[in-house]
Amino acid sequence: MFDQALDFLLNQNPHSLTAVFWMPLFIEIPRYFLGGMIIAWFVLFRRDSDRTNAMYEGGISVVVPGHNNADCIRQTVLSLREQTLKTLQIIVVNDGSNDETHSMCRALERRGLIDDYILLRSRSGKSAAVNAALQRVRYPLFLVTDADTTFDRTALAVAASYFRDPTVGAVGGTLRVRNINDSVLTWAQHINYAFSITLGRIVKDVIGFYFVASGAFGLYRTDAVRAIGGWDFGPGEDGDTMARLRVAGWRARFAPFAVAMTDVPTTFPALGRQRLRWNRSMVRLRFRKARNYVINPLRAHFDFAFALSFFDIYYFRGLVPFLFVIYLSYIFYLYGSFAFIILMAMMIFYSFIAIVKYFLALSVSTRPREDFKYIFCAPLYGLVNVYFLRFIRLYAVTNELIFRGSYSDSYVPAKVRNRVEMY
Repeated sequence: MFDQALDFLLNQNPHSLTAVFWMPLFIEIPRYFLGGMIIAWFVLFRRDSDRTNAMYEGGISVVVPGHNNADCIRQTVLSLREQTLKTLQIIVVNDGSNDETHSMCRALERRGLIDDYILLRSRSGKSAAVNAALQRVRYPLFLVTDADTTFDRTALAVAASYFRDPTVGAVGGTLRVRNINDSVLTWAQHINYAFSITLGRIVKDVIGFYFVASGAFGLYRTDAVRAIGGWDFGPGEDGDTMARLRVAGWRARFAPFAVAMTDVPTTFPALGRQRLRWNRSMVRLRFRKARNYVINPLRAHFDFAFALSFFDIYYFRGLVPFLFVIYLSYIFYLYGSFAFIILMAMMIFYSFIAIVKYFLALSVSTRPREDFKYIFCAPLYGLVNVYFLRFIRLYAVTNELIFRGSYSDSYVPAKVRNRVEMY
């Protein structure tokens, strides 16, 4: 089948290529091309200056909310204490854990590794945990991270250097996959993080579209977050906070050379649940909640670039999965069983694009030699993204639009879900 697909691909004229591959040619290639040009510009003209930004030397408060993280909280706290930036206030919030998290945190507190320990007697969710810690934050900047995240030694100093610009209210860092060799699926997610988080966010930062810090690595200006009322309830609370900061007049930046490590799902069901939650929150927060104060051109101080960034999300994460189903139906209707050959030819195309993108990712990687070993995984990512993650997005968007599935997501405790405003 591979030989047939390659032969089919190489023997097309421009007219037949357009007729058969209209979706990748007109919907996906232009975005890949534009993104590639922006990354090339970044590498040529801005990469070195971003790497050599003067380090921040002030203090940072670190908020680490966690639920049942006894097995990893110590590693996270130790990685924070190893930062080159030494003036840290580490606040750990135990969100109603029922494992050994409490005793582990008390032990870390006795050793002086935790400055403030907050125990929530019953699980209240990440937003409640962050808001509880926000009352104790004593430095101008504070980091929100997860209890299973570890950091490169210069990560906080590099990310904090962007706050030398007084208009910046939030900075996101790069996330890498720590358990990269656990399964074939973690290989694919390594590529996914390199493309979506590192490359994708560099592009958005350059063109002014960046406004989503990862929940595991988001650094904020304390006064700015307090002024907007802290965290709203999730899931997707990190993106919601960034959106409200942007509406309040603050800029967000992406720090590609401030690096943290996190574990990713190792099985398809676990990955599906995670991405289902992420994509539902996109509909709930970036469409239902934010549309009136972001994409409404009649709003005072309308931000055109910010609104355009939302339409980019609506189109590529919301509409394209539906277009892909139409495209598959079109191919099978016209070509019958030969459609499988066409889809194989399309995967050859996606694999080529993925390899090119991975070389771009290597040009901005903090570990290029280590990452080069995984170049063989780039075609695998295309397969997972097109034939698994795209259908997860399709289901998530449909489910949220029709049934508001995020309001029954166990990520947020039921006692909190039942009290939040429904958009």
